[in-house]
Amino acid sequence: MAENIEQQIRRILNEELSQAGTASATATSSASGHNGIFKTVDDAIAAAKAAQEDYVDQPISMRNKVLDAIREGFRPYIQSMAERIYKETGMGTVEAKVAKLHNALYNTPGPEILQPEAETGDGGLVMYEYAPFGVIGAVGPSTNPSETVIANAIMMLAGGNTVYFGAHPGAKDITRWTIEKLNELVADATGLHNLVVSIETPSIESVQQMMKHPDIAMLSITGGPSVVYQALISGKKAVGAGAGNPPAMVDATANIAKAAHNIVDSAAFDNNILCTAEKEVIVEASVKDDLIAKMQEEGAYLVTNTNEINKLADMTIGDNGAPDRKFVGKDATYILDQAGIHYTGDPKLIIMETAKDHPLVMTEMLMPIVPVVSCPDFDHVLATAVEVEQGLHHTASIHSENLPHINKAAHRMNTSIFVVNGPTYTGTGVGAAGAHAGASALTIATPTGEGTATAKTYTRRRRLNSPEGFSLRTWEA
Repeated sequence: MAENIEQQIRRILNEELSQAGTASATATSSASGHNGIFKTVDDAIAAAKAAQEDYVDQPISMRNKVLDAIREGFRPYIQSMAERIYKETGMGTVEAKVAKLHNALYNTPGPEILQPEAETGDGGLVMYEYAPFGVIGAVGPSTNPSETVIANAIMMLAGGNTVYFGAHPGAKDITRWTIEKLNELVADATGLHNLVVSIETPSIESVQQMMKHPDIAMLSITGGPSVVYQALISGKKAVGAGAGNPPAMVDATANIAKAAHNIVDSAAFDNNILCTAEKEVIVEASVKDDLIAKMQEEGAYLVTNTNEINKLADMTIGDNGAPDRKFVGKDATYILDQAGIHYTGDPKLIIMETAKDHPLVMTEMLMPIVPVVSCPDFDHVLATAVEVEQGLHHTASIHSENLPHINKAAHRMNTSIFVVNGPTYTGTGVGAAGAHAGASALTIATPTGEGTATAKTYTRRRRLNSPEGFSLRTWEA
Protein backbone atom coordinates (compact mmCIF):
# COMPACT_ATOMS: atom_id res chain seq x y z
CA MET A 1 0.00 0.00 0.00
CA ALA A 2 2.83 2.43 0.98
CA GLU A 3 4.68 1.76 -2.28
CA ASN A 4 1.59 2.43 -4.37
CA ILE A 5 0.99 5.74 -2.62
CA GLU A 6 4.61 6.74 -3.06
CA GLN A 7 4.52 5.85 -6.76
CA GLN A 8 1.31 7.85 -7.18
CA ILE A 9 2.85 10.84 -5.44
CA ARG A 10 5.94 10.61 -7.67
CA ARG A 11 3.76 10.42 -10.80
CA ILE A 12 1.75 13.49 -9.79
CA LEU A 13 4.93 15.32 -8.87
CA ASN A 14 6.55 14.54 -12.22
CA GLU A 15 3.45 15.67 -14.09
CA GLU A 16 3.30 18.95 -12.18
CA LEU A 17 6.99 19.66 -12.66
CA SER A 18 6.75 18.82 -16.33
CA GLN A 19 3.83 21.20 -16.79
CA ALA A 20 5.58 23.98 -14.90
CA GLY A 21 8.95 23.43 -16.57
CA THR A 22 10.64 24.29 -13.29
CA ALA A 23 11.33 22.87 -9.84
CA SER A 24 10.05 25.85 -7.97
CA ALA A 25 6.76 25.90 -6.12
CA THR A 26 4.77 22.84 -7.20
CA ALA A 27 5.75 19.82 -5.20
CA THR A 28 4.09 16.83 -3.61
CA SER A 29 0.36 16.28 -3.80
CA SER A 30 -1.35 15.49 -0.54
CA ALA A 31 -2.48 12.21 -2.19
CA SER A 32 -4.66 10.23 0.20
CA GLY A 33 -3.82 12.35 3.23
CA HIS A 34 -5.57 15.53 4.31
CA ASN A 35 -3.20 18.36 5.20
CA GLY A 36 -0.53 15.92 6.32
CA ILE A 37 -2.79 13.55 8.29
CA PHE A 38 -2.90 9.90 7.12
CA LYS A 39 -4.60 6.74 8.28
CA THR A 40 -1.43 4.66 8.75
CA VAL A 41 2.19 5.18 9.66
CA ASP A 42 3.32 3.67 6.35
CA ASP A 43 1.14 6.02 4.32
CA ALA A 44 2.33 9.06 6.24
CA ILE A 45 6.02 8.20 5.99
CA ALA A 46 5.72 7.38 2.27
CA ALA A 47 4.23 10.80 1.65
CA ALA A 48 6.89 12.54 3.74
CA LYS A 49 9.65 10.66 1.92
CA ALA A 50 8.33 11.66 -1.50
CA ALA A 51 7.95 15.24 -0.31
CA GLN A 52 11.51 15.32 1.03
CA GLU A 53 13.01 14.01 -2.19
CA ASP A 54 11.59 17.05 -3.95
CA TYR A 55 12.11 19.51 -1.09
CA VAL A 56 15.83 18.74 -0.86
CA ASP A 57 16.27 19.99 -4.44
CA GLN A 58 14.49 23.27 -3.81
CA PRO A 59 16.62 26.41 -3.30
CA ILE A 60 17.30 27.79 0.16
CA SER A 61 14.92 30.62 -0.68
CA MET A 62 12.12 28.05 -0.76
CA ARG A 63 12.98 26.91 2.76
CA ASN A 64 12.77 30.52 3.91
CA LYS A 65 9.44 30.89 2.14
CA VAL A 66 8.12 27.81 3.95
CA LEU A 67 9.26 29.11 7.33
CA ASP A 68 7.86 32.58 6.67
CA ALA A 69 4.49 30.98 5.89
CA ILE A 70 4.58 29.13 9.22
CA ARG A 71 5.66 32.13 11.30
CA GLU A 72 3.27 34.63 9.80
CA GLY A 73 0.43 32.20 9.26
CA PHE A 74 0.21 31.13 12.89
CA ARG A 75 0.42 34.67 14.25
CA PRO A 76 -3.38 35.26 14.37
CA TYR A 77 -3.94 31.90 16.10
CA ILE A 78 -1.52 32.16 19.01
CA GLN A 79 -4.07 33.13 21.66
CA SER A 80 -6.66 30.58 20.56
CA MET A 81 -4.00 27.86 20.35
CA ALA A 82 -2.87 28.61 23.90
CA GLU A 83 -6.46 28.34 25.10
CA ARG A 84 -6.98 25.06 23.23
CA ILE A 85 -3.78 23.57 24.65
CA TYR A 86 -4.86 24.48 28.16
CA LYS A 87 -8.38 23.15 27.63
CA GLU A 88 -7.23 19.80 26.24
CA THR A 89 -4.29 19.11 28.57
CA GLY A 90 -5.53 20.85 31.72
CA MET A 91 -1.96 21.85 32.52
CA GLY A 92 -0.19 25.17 32.98
CA THR A 93 -1.55 28.60 32.17
CA VAL A 94 -2.77 30.26 29.00
CA GLU A 95 -0.45 33.22 29.50
CA ALA A 96 2.64 31.00 29.64
CA LYS A 97 1.54 29.06 26.57
CA VAL A 98 1.22 32.30 24.60
CA ALA A 99 4.82 33.11 25.56
CA LYS A 100 6.01 29.63 24.58
CA LEU A 101 4.26 29.78 21.21
CA HIS A 102 5.86 33.15 20.49
CA ASN A 103 9.18 31.63 21.44
CA ALA A 104 8.75 28.62 19.15
CA LEU A 105 7.61 30.70 16.19
CA TYR A 106 9.95 33.67 16.34
CA ASN A 107 13.04 32.54 18.28
CA THR A 108 13.74 29.32 16.36
CA PRO A 109 16.56 29.93 13.84
CA GLY A 110 16.11 28.85 10.24
CA PRO A 111 18.60 28.15 7.41
CA GLU A 112 20.68 31.18 8.41
CA ILE A 113 22.27 29.07 11.14
CA LEU A 114 23.60 26.60 8.56
CA GLN A 115 26.33 28.78 7.07
CA PRO A 116 29.11 26.76 5.38
CA GLU A 117 32.64 26.68 6.73
CA ALA A 118 35.70 26.89 4.47
CA GLU A 119 39.47 26.43 4.79
CA THR A 120 41.92 27.36 2.04
CA GLY A 121 45.66 27.10 1.58
CA ASP A 122 48.39 25.33 -0.36
CA GLY A 123 46.43 22.10 -0.12
CA GLY A 124 43.43 23.63 -1.89
CA LEU A 125 39.90 24.12 -0.62
CA VAL A 126 38.16 22.29 2.20
CA MET A 127 34.48 23.10 2.71
CA TYR A 128 31.93 21.88 5.22
CA GLU A 129 28.20 22.18 4.64
CA TYR A 130 25.08 20.99 6.44
CA ALA A 131 22.87 18.57 4.54
CA PRO A 132 19.54 16.93 5.50
CA PHE A 133 19.06 13.46 6.91
CA GLY A 134 15.75 12.83 5.10
CA VAL A 135 12.55 12.04 6.98
CA ILE A 136 12.92 12.66 10.71
CA GLY A 137 10.71 10.87 13.20
CA ALA A 138 9.76 13.20 16.04
CA VAL A 139 7.78 12.65 19.23
CA GLY A 140 6.48 15.48 21.40
CA PRO A 141 5.16 15.81 24.95
CA SER A 142 1.71 16.83 26.15
CA THR A 143 3.34 19.66 28.12
CA ASN A 144 4.38 21.56 24.95
CA PRO A 145 2.36 20.02 22.11
CA SER A 146 1.93 22.76 19.50
CA GLU A 147 5.12 24.49 20.60
CA THR A 148 7.18 21.36 19.92
CA VAL A 149 5.51 20.71 16.56
CA ILE A 150 6.26 24.27 15.45
CA ALA A 151 9.83 24.47 16.77
CA ASN A 152 10.73 21.01 15.46
CA ALA A 153 9.19 21.78 12.09
CA ILE A 154 11.13 25.03 11.73
CA MET A 155 14.44 23.41 12.71
CA MET A 156 14.01 20.29 10.64
CA LEU A 157 12.57 21.97 7.54
CA ALA A 158 15.34 24.58 7.74
CA GLY A 159 17.78 21.70 7.29
CA GLY A 160 15.97 20.31 4.24
CA ASN A 161 14.26 17.43 6.04
CA THR A 162 10.61 16.49 6.29
CA VAL A 163 8.99 15.29 9.51
CA TYR A 164 6.77 12.51 10.80
CA PHE A 165 5.38 13.73 14.11
CA GLY A 166 4.09 11.34 16.74
CA ALA A 167 1.52 13.16 18.85
CA HIS A 168 1.17 12.57 22.56
CA PRO A 169 -2.27 10.97 23.16
CA GLY A 170 -2.90 13.53 25.91
CA ALA A 171 -2.71 16.38 23.38
CA LYS A 172 -3.72 14.65 20.16
CA ASP A 173 -6.44 17.09 19.09
CA ILE A 174 -4.41 20.30 19.29
CA THR A 175 -1.37 18.52 17.83
CA ARG A 176 -3.38 17.33 14.84
CA TRP A 177 -4.87 20.80 14.33
CA THR A 178 -1.40 22.34 14.43
CA ILE A 179 -0.05 19.92 11.83
CA GLU A 180 -3.06 20.41 9.57
CA LYS A 181 -2.87 24.19 9.84
CA LEU A 182 0.88 24.14 9.20
CA ASN A 183 0.40 22.12 6.02
CA GLU A 184 -2.40 24.41 4.90
CA LEU A 185 -0.28 27.51 5.43
CA VAL A 186 2.72 26.02 3.61
CA ALA A 187 0.64 24.72 0.70
CA ASP A 188 -1.08 28.08 0.21
CA ALA A 189 2.25 29.91 0.17
CA THR A 190 4.40 27.45 -1.77
CA GLY A 191 2.38 24.60 -3.26
CA LEU A 192 4.34 22.12 -1.16
CA HIS A 193 2.50 19.34 0.67
CA ASN A 194 3.27 16.79 3.38
CA LEU A 195 6.40 18.41 4.76
CA VAL A 196 5.10 17.51 8.22
CA VAL A 197 2.90 14.44 8.57
CA SER A 198 1.14 12.41 11.23
CA ILE A 199 -1.68 9.88 11.61
CA GLU A 200 -5.32 10.15 12.59
CA THR A 201 -5.08 8.06 15.77
CA PRO A 202 -1.74 8.33 17.62
CA SER A 203 -0.68 5.52 19.93
CA ILE A 204 2.37 4.02 21.59
CA GLU A 205 2.30 1.27 18.99
CA SER A 206 2.39 3.78 16.14
CA VAL A 207 5.42 5.49 17.68
CA GLN A 208 7.21 2.15 17.94
CA GLN A 209 6.33 1.38 14.32
CA MET A 210 7.66 4.76 13.24
CA MET A 211 10.95 4.25 15.10
CA LYS A 212 11.56 0.96 13.28
CA HIS A 213 10.50 2.20 9.83
CA PRO A 214 13.30 1.91 7.25
CA ASP A 215 12.46 5.30 5.70
CA ILE A 216 12.91 7.19 8.98
CA ALA A 217 16.48 8.50 8.86
CA MET A 218 16.81 9.78 12.43
CA LEU A 219 14.75 10.32 15.57
CA SER A 220 14.09 13.34 17.77
CA ILE A 221 12.30 12.44 20.97
CA THR A 222 10.96 14.92 23.49
CA GLY A 223 9.24 12.89 26.16
CA GLY A 224 9.58 10.57 29.12
CA PRO A 225 12.50 8.24 29.86
CA SER A 226 10.81 5.15 28.39
CA VAL A 227 10.20 6.62 24.93
CA VAL A 228 13.70 8.15 24.89
CA TYR A 229 15.11 4.73 25.76
CA GLN A 230 13.19 3.14 22.88
CA ALA A 231 14.74 5.69 20.53
CA LEU A 232 18.25 5.06 21.84
CA ILE A 233 18.01 1.30 21.20
CA SER A 234 16.35 1.74 17.79
CA GLY A 235 19.63 1.52 15.87
CA LYS A 236 19.03 4.97 14.35
CA LYS A 237 20.70 8.27 15.16
CA ALA A 238 18.61 9.70 17.96
CA VAL A 239 18.34 13.08 19.63
CA GLY A 240 16.86 12.46 23.06
CA ALA A 241 15.42 15.04 25.42
CA GLY A 242 15.45 13.34 28.80
CA ALA A 243 14.31 14.07 32.32
CA GLY A 244 15.63 16.87 34.49
CA ASN A 245 15.53 17.95 38.13
CA PRO A 246 16.96 21.48 38.05
CA PRO A 247 18.34 22.87 41.31
CA ALA A 248 18.50 26.61 41.96
CA MET A 249 21.52 27.47 44.11
CA VAL A 250 21.56 30.60 46.27
CA ASP A 251 24.74 31.62 48.09
CA ALA A 252 25.30 34.20 50.81
CA THR A 253 26.40 36.89 48.35
CA ALA A 254 23.24 36.77 46.23
CA ASN A 255 20.83 39.64 45.73
CA ILE A 256 18.16 37.85 47.76
CA ALA A 257 15.20 39.96 46.63
CA LYS A 258 16.12 39.43 42.97
CA ALA A 259 16.80 35.73 43.52
CA ALA A 260 13.40 35.26 45.19
CA HIS A 261 11.62 37.07 42.37
CA ASN A 262 13.36 35.08 39.65
CA ILE A 263 12.89 31.71 41.31
CA VAL A 264 9.19 32.19 42.06
CA ASP A 265 8.49 33.74 38.66
CA SER A 266 10.23 30.90 36.83
CA ALA A 267 9.09 27.97 39.00
CA ALA A 268 5.47 29.15 38.74
CA PHE A 269 5.70 29.76 34.96
CA ASP A 270 3.21 27.40 33.27
CA ASN A 271 2.80 25.77 36.70
CA ASN A 272 6.30 24.29 36.52
CA ILE A 273 5.72 21.88 33.62
CA LEU A 274 8.82 23.08 31.80
CA CYS A 275 11.62 20.55 32.26
CA THR A 276 13.98 23.50 32.81
CA ALA A 277 11.96 24.95 35.69
CA GLU A 278 13.48 25.19 39.17
CA LYS A 279 12.46 22.00 40.96
CA GLU A 280 14.25 22.66 44.27
CA VAL A 281 16.20 25.47 45.92
CA ILE A 282 19.54 24.83 47.64
CA VAL A 283 20.50 27.79 49.80
CA GLU A 284 23.21 28.80 52.27
CA ALA A 285 21.82 28.73 55.81
CA SER A 286 22.83 32.30 56.58
CA VAL A 287 20.39 33.70 53.98
CA LYS A 288 17.75 30.97 54.05
CA ASP A 289 15.21 32.78 56.21
CA ASP A 290 15.54 35.99 54.20
CA LEU A 291 15.11 34.09 50.92
CA ILE A 292 11.99 32.29 52.15
CA ALA A 293 10.48 35.54 53.39
CA LYS A 294 11.15 37.24 50.06
CA MET A 295 9.72 34.26 48.15
CA GLN A 296 6.53 34.59 50.19
CA GLU A 297 6.36 38.25 49.23
CA GLU A 298 6.61 37.15 45.57
CA GLY A 299 3.59 34.86 45.85
CA ALA A 300 4.91 31.60 47.30
CA TYR A 301 3.01 29.88 50.11
CA LEU A 302 5.16 28.32 52.83
CA VAL A 303 3.94 25.02 54.29
CA THR A 304 5.51 24.57 57.72
CA ASN A 305 3.58 21.65 59.22
CA THR A 306 5.52 18.39 58.80
CA ASN A 307 2.35 16.34 58.47
CA GLU A 308 1.07 18.64 55.72
CA ILE A 309 4.40 18.43 53.87
CA ASN A 310 4.29 14.65 54.01
CA LYS A 311 0.65 14.69 52.91
CA LEU A 312 1.58 16.78 49.87
CA ALA A 313 4.27 14.26 48.98
CA ASP A 314 2.00 11.24 49.47
CA MET A 315 -0.78 12.87 47.47
CA THR A 316 1.28 14.07 44.50
CA ILE A 317 3.76 11.21 44.09
CA GLY A 318 2.39 7.85 42.94
CA ASP A 319 3.34 4.40 44.19
CA ASN A 320 5.66 4.07 41.19
CA GLY A 321 7.66 7.08 42.37
CA ALA A 322 6.47 9.31 39.52
CA PRO A 323 4.40 12.48 39.94
CA ASP A 324 0.66 11.85 39.85
CA ARG A 325 -0.67 13.16 36.52
CA LYS A 326 -3.75 14.42 38.34
CA PHE A 327 -1.58 17.20 39.78
CA VAL A 328 0.98 17.78 37.01
CA GLY A 329 0.76 21.37 35.80
CA LYS A 330 -2.12 22.25 38.11
CA ASP A 331 -2.45 25.55 39.98
CA ALA A 332 -0.89 25.80 43.43
CA THR A 333 -4.31 26.65 44.91
CA TYR A 334 -5.82 23.47 43.42
CA ILE A 335 -3.08 21.33 44.99
CA LEU A 336 -3.45 23.03 48.37
CA ASP A 337 -7.22 22.61 48.24
CA GLN A 338 -6.92 18.92 47.40
CA ALA A 339 -4.50 18.46 50.30
CA GLY A 340 -6.86 20.27 52.68
CA ILE A 341 -4.23 22.86 53.51
CA HIS A 342 -5.58 26.25 54.51
CA TYR A 343 -4.00 29.27 52.85
CA THR A 344 -4.66 32.95 52.34
CA GLY A 345 -4.44 35.02 49.18
CA ASP A 346 -3.77 33.50 45.75
CA PRO A 347 -0.42 31.70 45.96
CA LYS A 348 1.22 30.64 42.71
CA LEU A 349 3.92 28.42 44.23
CA ILE A 350 4.10 26.06 47.20
CA ILE A 351 7.37 25.94 49.16
CA MET A 352 8.56 24.10 52.26
CA GLU A 353 11.81 23.27 54.04
CA THR A 354 12.96 19.66 53.66
CA ALA A 355 16.05 17.48 53.84
CA LYS A 356 17.98 16.89 50.62
CA ASP A 357 16.77 13.28 50.30
CA HIS A 358 13.06 14.12 50.64
CA PRO A 359 10.89 12.70 47.80
CA LEU A 360 9.77 16.20 46.83
CA VAL A 361 13.44 17.06 46.23
CA MET A 362 14.46 13.92 44.38
CA THR A 363 11.38 13.72 42.11
CA GLU A 364 10.87 15.84 38.99
CA MET A 365 7.46 17.06 40.14
CA LEU A 366 6.31 19.15 37.12
CA MET A 367 3.96 21.08 39.38
CA PRO A 368 4.31 24.28 41.43
CA ILE A 369 5.85 22.60 44.48
CA VAL A 370 9.45 23.61 45.22
CA PRO A 371 11.22 22.40 48.38
CA VAL A 372 13.99 24.47 49.98
CA VAL A 373 17.11 22.72 51.28
CA SER A 374 19.49 24.56 53.63
CA CYS A 375 23.27 23.98 53.64
CA PRO A 376 25.96 25.41 55.96
CA ASP A 377 28.18 26.90 53.23
CA PHE A 378 28.61 27.20 49.47
CA ASP A 379 30.67 24.03 49.08
CA HIS A 380 27.79 22.06 50.61
CA VAL A 381 25.28 23.95 48.45
CA LEU A 382 27.13 22.92 45.30
CA ALA A 383 27.67 19.33 46.41
CA THR A 384 23.99 19.01 47.27
CA ALA A 385 22.92 20.54 43.95
CA VAL A 386 25.08 18.03 42.06
CA GLU A 387 23.56 15.20 44.11
CA VAL A 388 19.90 16.15 43.65
CA GLU A 389 20.35 16.92 39.93
CA GLN A 390 21.20 13.20 39.74
CA GLY A 391 23.58 13.37 36.80
CA LEU A 392 20.81 14.22 34.34
CA HIS A 393 22.88 17.11 32.92
CA HIS A 394 19.75 19.07 32.10
CA THR A 395 19.44 22.48 33.78
CA ALA A 396 20.75 24.27 36.86
CA SER A 397 20.93 27.86 38.05
CA ILE A 398 22.81 29.95 40.57
CA HIS A 399 22.10 33.24 42.29
CA SER A 400 25.36 34.77 43.43
CA GLU A 401 27.60 37.85 43.18
CA ASN A 402 30.71 35.72 43.70
CA LEU A 403 32.33 35.05 40.32
CA PRO A 404 34.45 32.07 41.47
CA HIS A 405 31.31 30.47 42.94
CA ILE A 406 29.47 30.98 39.64
CA ASN A 407 32.37 29.61 37.62
CA LYS A 408 32.85 26.57 39.86
CA ALA A 409 29.12 25.78 39.87
CA ALA A 410 28.85 26.04 36.08
CA HIS A 411 31.82 23.71 35.72
CA ARG A 412 30.72 21.13 38.27
CA MET A 413 27.02 21.00 37.32
CA ASN A 414 27.90 20.25 33.67
CA THR A 415 24.30 20.81 32.57
CA SER A 416 23.01 21.55 29.07
CA ILE A 417 21.54 24.82 30.39
CA PHE A 418 23.07 26.89 33.16
CA VAL A 419 21.45 30.18 34.18
CA VAL A 420 23.18 32.86 36.29
CA ASN A 421 21.09 35.32 38.31
CA GLY A 422 17.96 34.81 36.26
CA PRO A 423 14.86 32.67 35.78
CA THR A 424 15.59 29.33 34.15
CA TYR A 425 12.87 29.80 31.54
CA THR A 426 15.39 32.05 29.78
CA GLY A 427 17.25 28.84 28.97
CA THR A 428 14.39 27.92 26.65
CA GLY A 429 14.46 31.27 24.84
CA VAL A 430 11.56 32.78 26.78
CA GLY A 431 12.64 36.15 28.13
CA ALA A 432 11.19 38.25 30.93
CA ALA A 433 8.68 40.82 29.60
CA GLY A 434 9.01 39.33 26.13
CA ALA A 435 12.75 40.04 25.81
CA HIS A 436 14.77 37.84 23.46
CA ALA A 437 16.73 35.22 25.40
CA GLY A 438 18.47 33.33 22.62
CA ALA A 439 17.29 30.60 20.29
CA SER A 440 14.22 28.66 21.36
CA ALA A 441 14.95 25.38 23.11
CA LEU A 442 11.89 23.16 23.00
CA THR A 443 14.07 20.08 22.51
CA ILE A 444 16.97 19.83 24.97
CA ALA A 445 19.02 16.75 24.20
CA THR A 446 20.59 15.71 27.48
CA PRO A 447 21.08 11.89 27.22
CA THR A 448 22.55 12.19 23.72
CA GLY A 449 24.56 15.33 24.45
CA GLU A 450 23.50 17.79 21.75
CA GLY A 451 22.04 20.20 24.30
CA THR A 452 19.58 22.80 23.06
CA ALA A 453 18.65 21.72 19.54
CA THR A 454 18.79 23.92 16.43
CA ALA A 455 18.64 23.21 12.70
CA LYS A 456 22.28 22.10 12.90
CA THR A 457 21.21 19.24 15.16
CA TYR A 458 19.12 17.80 12.32
CA THR A 459 21.71 17.94 9.55
CA ARG A 460 24.73 15.97 8.45
CA ARG A 461 28.04 17.86 8.44
CA ARG A 462 29.54 17.04 5.05
CA ARG A 463 33.09 17.73 3.87
CA LEU A 464 34.29 18.60 0.36
CA ASN A 465 37.97 18.64 -0.63
CA SER A 466 39.21 20.35 -3.81
CA PRO A 467 43.03 20.01 -3.88
CA GLU A 468 43.44 22.15 -7.04
CA GLY A 469 41.85 25.26 -5.52
CA PHE A 470 40.54 27.59 -4.35
CA SER A 471 42.64 30.19 -2.48
CA LEU A 472 42.99 33.92 -3.08
CA ARG A 473 46.11 34.04 -0.90
CA THR A 474 48.31 31.63 -2.85
CA TRP A 475 48.79 30.47 -6.40
CA GLU A 476 50.65 27.57 -7.90
CA ALA A 477 50.59 27.27 -11.69
